[in-house]
Amino acid sequence: MSSFTGENKNYICYDENETQLMNVIDDKFRKEALSLGAVEYHIPAMIDQDVLSKCGYFSSFPQHLTLAAHAKRNAYQQIAENKCICEKTAIVARSYFTPAACLHIYPMLENQDFTHKVITTKARVYRYENEQFDGFTRFWDFTVREIVFVGNIDYVVKCIENIKSKTWDYIKEIGLPGEIHSATDSFYPSKRNSVKQKFQLSNSLKHELSVKIDERVVAIVSFNFHDTHFSKPFHFDKTGSIVTGCVGYGLERWVAALKYYNIKI
Repeated sequence: MSSFTGENKNYICYDENETQLMNVIDDKFRKEALSLGAVEYHIPAMIDQDVLSKCGYFSSFPQHLTLAAHAKRNAYQQIAENKCICEKTAIVARSYFTPAACLHIYPMLENQDFTHKVITTKARVYRYENEQFDGFTRFWDFTVREIVFVGNIDYVVKCIENIKSKTWDYIKEIGLPGEIHSATDSFYPSKRNSVKQKFQLSNSLKHELSVKIDERVVAIVSFNFHDTHFSKPFHFDKTGSIVTGCVGYGLERWVAALKYYNIKI
């Protein structure tokens, strides 16, 4: 494997061959999004605390969050001498590293008037997962091709099923073994979140396309229906008639799967 992974397995660096493979995969699903009428957005690496709060992220996934911090102005000399920044020499900001690409999009739709919309973006996202990093399929930061669907329930469900079908056809075409199954988000353990998980499963709100890599089942795509979870707090729900859904392709995991099964594309 020609990529480079840090000692803590938190991140990975790709050479030109793996970078090209990632770009081919991304371009495939970017074009699928554009064929559905998507417009492209560019999002930043950091997200504001108020946006995360409005999205309900603190109560659902606090374990994933990575704080942004910066050096104290009066601590530069200490930092230079110690060659690091620590709690005593840092100030925690009201910003966090983006844990999910779609979270930037909903504030941009606030108070807009439309019947339906498809948005796609390629972004780095950051999720801390209890140090379960393996240097191959699970990292602190990774790359996602995200597609967000906005409209009435029929429109959003139809779009998700359409892209799900196209993705399934593609993995069969290239010979990548996988399966699509019901799934739940990895909520922070609480009574309220346990109810959320049961609700997701019973209403088939989330599906994943997974492959087996080194005896581990790894999700490479997630298909999510949000209902009015985002459209309502950001005031584009039109009294409940506008909902959202999203599809996310984990690009490093696609590279890992294709290399594991020695599939050329």
